[in-house]
Amino acid sequence: MSIGGRGVVTRRAKRRGHKRAPVSAAVLALVIEQPSHGYEVWQRFEARFGGLFEVGSSRIYQAVDSLLADGLIEVLPGARDGSRRQPRPRYRATADGARAHRAWLAEELHGDPARLELNRRLLATAADDAATLRDLVDRYEQACLDEMAALRTAAQPAAAAPGGDAATVRDRLLAEERRLVLDARIKWILFARRQLQTAAPHRSAAEPS
Repeated sequence: MSIGGRGVVTRRAKRRGHKRAPVSAAVLALVIEQPSHGYEVWQRFEARFGGLFEVGSSRIYQAVDSLLADGLIEVLPGARDGSRRQPRPRYRATADGARAHRAWLAEELHGDPARLELNRRLLATAADDAATLRDLVDRYEQACLDEMAALRTAAQPAAAAPGGDAATVRDRLLAEERRLVLDARIKWILFARRQLQTAAPHRSAAEPS
């Protein structure tokens, strides 16, 4: 689909923005962070999200094609790598792509530890205006607090029974491991707030004026 059909592309992007697959959301974040060609996106994906997603290069190229068709990324004019016979275009995010990325980050996170971890990594590629970052940190904090509350409720039966069988001990260990991870995330959130207090709001580099 041609990027020139902005009305159709924008409507499609709005319809699909909140249902974007995590791999596509991660690819979009990487292109927002730095314009890249497909193979480079895959390399950076492996370095940033390896261990969280196990996907091959073909899945990354599919995500690039999908984002391109939806008008969330576009070919960077005049920037091509590779050879004459096999040029490799570089892609950059469009203004619609930057907005879709923010919308995806702002979706509800409750009850999904994997999504929390993904968002922690995506924060590194988020839009660089302070207001957006503050909103993302707020939502991230609320999701962590909600998970901590749910964890305390689920852990009460095991905590009330000292000793117990192997399954009870296992559940207690898993709950404690999760609590320590969430405690560390809350400390990171406090650090992020201190950093953002002195940040002056400015327009995201991903959104052209």
